[in-house]
Amino acid sequence: MYFILNYNSGQPMYEQIKEHIKQDIFNGKLKHDDTLPSVRQLAKDLNVSMITTKRGYMELEYEGLIYTIAGKGTFVNAADISKIIIDRNEKLLFEFKEKAEEIRKAGIDREKVKGIIEKIYLEDGDE
Repeated sequence: MYFILNYNSGQPMYEQIKEHIKQDIFNGKLKHDDTLPSVRQLAKDLNVSMITTKRGYMELEYEGLIYTIAGKGTFVNAADISKIIIDRNEKLLFEFKEKAEEIRKAGIDREKVKGIIEKIYLEDGDE
C-alpha cells in the first residue's frame, strides 16, 4: 500500500491515513479480506508514529471497514460495500445540495458553477 501524506495539510495525519484506505476500499483497490500493512509497518513507511497509524485504523474499524485478528493482522471488512457507498453518496449529495443552495443565494452565476463542476470531472478523466 502506497500513498503520500501531506504534512502541511490542516487535516490530521490519522485522518489522511483513514481517508486513503477508505478511498482504496470504495474504489475497489482493496477488497474483502485483503490484508493491510501492520500498524508498525505502515507507520514506518509513512514516517509517522504508531499511535497516528493506530488511530486511523481504529476509526476505520469503528466504521466497520476493517477488522483485526490478534496475531494475524488487519483485514478489509467490506464484504457488502454497496450499502456503505450508497450511504456515503447520499450524504455527499445532501451536503452538495446545501452548498449549492448557499451558492445560489450568494448570487453566483449558474454557468460558473457548471464550469467548475465540468472542470473537476475533466481533471479526473471522467466524461
